[in-house]
Amino acid sequence: MALTPPTKPGVTPEFKHVIDEYKHREQTVTCVCGWHGSSVGVDGQPSAWTAHLISVRGKKR
Repeated sequence: MALTPPTKPGVTPEFKHVIDEYKHREQTVTCVCGWHGSSVGVDGQPSAWTAHLISVRGKKR
């Protein structure tokens, strides 16, 4: 019997949000889910990429 790890509600375990493409000069990131945005935070705030990850993964523990 195979055990599967618990997952967060609303998150598909086989679908991970990771960088599909990074453009250094433009400082932009494209996620494998299709999300596209900035990888640079402004005035000490998290970047749009970090905000995307938090919205889909939740905050780090």
